[in-house]
Amino acid sequence: MDIYQLIRSHLAGPLRRRAFKSPWAYRLLKQLVAAQKKRYSWQAAYELLLNTIDQVAAAYLQQGPVVWHNVFFPTEILYGLGLVPFAPEAAAAVAVGLGVAEEAFRVAEGDWVSGESCSFHRLAYGCDRAGYLPPPGAVVCSSHLCDAAPQSLAAAAGYHNVPFYLLDVPHRQDAAAFNYVARQLKSITFSLADALGVPWDQERFQEALLASNTAREHLLAVNRLRGQRPACIRGDEAHGFIYLMLAGFGSGAAAAVYRQLAAELEQRWREQRRAVPEERARLLWLHLRPYYPTEIFNLLEQKAGAVVVFEEMHHVYWEPLDPARPFYSLAGKVLSHHGLGCISRRIEAILAMVDAYQVDGVIHFAHWGCRQSTAGLRLLQDALRDREIPFLNLEGDCVDKSKYAPGATRTRLEGFLEMLRAV
Repeated sequence: MDIYQLIRSHLAGPLRRRAFKSPWAYRLLKQLVAAQKKRYSWQAAYELLLNTIDQVAAAYLQQGPVVWHNVFFPTEILYGLGLVPFAPEAAAAVAVGLGVAEEAFRVAEGDWVSGESCSFHRLAYGCDRAGYLPPPGAVVCSSHLCDAAPQSLAAAAGYHNVPFYLLDVPHRQDAAAFNYVARQLKSITFSLADALGVPWDQERFQEALLASNTAREHLLAVNRLRGQRPACIRGDEAHGFIYLMLAGFGSGAAAAVYRQLAAELEQRWREQRRAVPEERARLLWLHLRPYYPTEIFNLLEQKAGAVVVFEEMHHVYWEPLDPARPFYSLAGKVLSHHGLGCISRRIEAILAMVDAYQVDGVIHFAHWGCRQSTAGLRLLQDALRDREIPFLNLEGDCVDKSKYAPGATRTRLEGFLEMLRAV
């Protein structure tokens, strides 16, 4: 079911801003979702949606100190402090579904935000200035992987006149780097607590780390099940769970959703319920997908039987956290990201995914303005060519549908599918 269509049909344009700040809107929304529970093909997706509504409501209704963060900041710290995390980049993707993207882009353009910058951040900027986002009590951001986030979120903190904390992440992964990042994480944690008037609760903080570990274990179970043939979940469906990777770790909800998803996958595997009637090819998807309607997944999975069996964003790249050494182990999580540092680390991780999920081809969605994902593509392409793995770099934009060219995209996908058939 299309949750965005459901919301749009009940919240007309002029009411939209006020609805975000109204408790009745969230109660109504949960009732509408619950009334259509049986229409969800995955109960895990249903639970994820209800939990996300609760999290959004907590932010907009200011049920606690709201802290904006970029999607690579370790959210265990925010949950461990009892704060309300809010990711503007994730909100930008939601804004597309709610139909406010064009208005927000116009606001950003009117403030001279460059059209050459990442559209996630342009859109979040416009949504904020247009009054669609909940005001933060503080803003935190890490410097790794995304060049735009530190500038974008620092500007947001200045606009709202709230504290801004930057986690400076070096590119190396030696002992000095671990200590450097761990010290910063500790400093940010206690600075946030002081600035927002939140009492330090060590037991709550450790519970967040344990919840993160539990979510990690269930996600690993999900990933193991996705490695089996035939695929039991389409990539189009699995992409919906990426939100948890970006904003959910440290919450009990992430563990519960992954546990439910693993249980459903295992049951479907036992019953041999296939993701598509005939699995003709298995694909690995790199980076994110467009968040506006396209025919990409329908063409690949439903019509051609080329199933996206795994997404790079679901790769578990870090070791379990140690509650006895919280900041050092969180530093390890940050520094372990395969996209950090030399491009050889990302290539090595992607080749491992190719083997683990027995893929026949790789698609990279080259989001406009995202240098961290596109800068090393030639080297990645060469590495895959050495393994005789077909590769498609599909250029586009995740949230700006004006950059989407349906005809050119279809032509490139059809050519790629022909290549797969020829291998």
